[in-house]
Amino acid sequence: MKVLFDPEIFTYGRCGMVRYYGRLIEELTMRGVKVELPLMISGNDVISGRIQAAAKLEKIPFLGRRITPRLQALSKKYYWKKIAQGDYDMVVTTSPVFEDTFLNYLPPGKRFLMVVHDTMRCVLGPEGLFDTSSDSADKLAYLSRRASKVICISKKVQNDIIELADVDRTVTRVIYTGNLLDINRISPPAGWLPDSYLLFVGLRAGRKNFRFFLQSIAALLNEEGRYLVCTGKCTRWEADLLDSLSVKDKVIFLDASDAVLVHLYKHAACLIYPSLYEGYGLPALEAMSLGCPVITSEYGGLKEIGGEAVIYIDPYSKESMLKAVKDVLQSEAKRGLLRERGLRRANGFTTESMVSQFIIEMEELCEK
Repeated sequence: MKVLFDPEIFTYGRCGMVRYYGRLIEELTMRGVKVELPLMISGNDVISGRIQAAAKLEKIPFLGRRITPRLQALSKKYYWKKIAQGDYDMVVTTSPVFEDTFLNYLPPGKRFLMVVHDTMRCVLGPEGLFDTSSDSADKLAYLSRRASKVICISKKVQNDIIELADVDRTVTRVIYTGNLLDINRISPPAGWLPDSYLLFVGLRAGRKNFRFFLQSIAALLNEEGRYLVCTGKCTRWEADLLDSLSVKDKVIFLDASDAVLVHLYKHAACLIYPSLYEGYGLPALEAMSLGCPVITSEYGGLKEIGGEAVIYIDPYSKESMLKAVKDVLQSEAKRGLLRERGLRRANGFTTESMVSQFIIEMEELCEK
């Protein structure tokens, strides 16, 4: 079986989707699937392009800003050329903006598979409308109606895409994402870390609900010994928010490689994941796999991942958030129970199972 992958996602920096497709390609290759990835230069450390050494040119003034976009555009053109040649069993799209130009090059009878991570629609948040999707939802619907197979990362996403695009349910398949984090690689962060802290992982804007969450627990953070650790850099807008809430000395921002992230999960009092909508919720799974108690939203696909192993909150209620955090911080017995349940729950979401199911679906598509 030969599979041609769209290189677009790998032009982005390290993110959940980059890790997802990078691990999928790695595992498929290890299992004997012939994978072709027409990528010239990568934008991350997950996977390398064919002329990745050219990334060094980015350090040269003026030249660096020109060479990378041109090589990324070349990757896309090379991908289209490979599609037109037809030397593959199927194409796997990865574009997070649902680029559809490749359809112009797809020979008659050739199939493509796509993975839907969420339906990119607007979310009504506590403070108004978040994540306006522009035409992203329309592009997603357009592609999904033309795909030979639509892989959905949760039942929630499956139901959402059927409702959005009116695709036939028989074309869709649910394959839960396995834990993509290497839990055996661990490294402490370079900066200072308190003995006890709450943990917030990933993006913080829009539907991730960070501002509302921070407002909900600001008074608690002002107590002695209370800290919040966030992954990634603090923006000046976030710094101003912290200052307005008088918690600027209680929130720590850390650049976190996967190895550092493992350390953070293992030593956190709990992970807070108050998202208003998630197609899946990978940080919740990562935390459970490392014995980190999880407090998360009751919306989206998160209940499919957490089961009875996490504490659910109403992400529109400050009282719900604050109560959940206090309950976990004040009870070692509750934290112990969440750790035990989380570890057991996480064992059911493996990368091995995810890839095995992918191969079954791909082989079925080849037989048609």
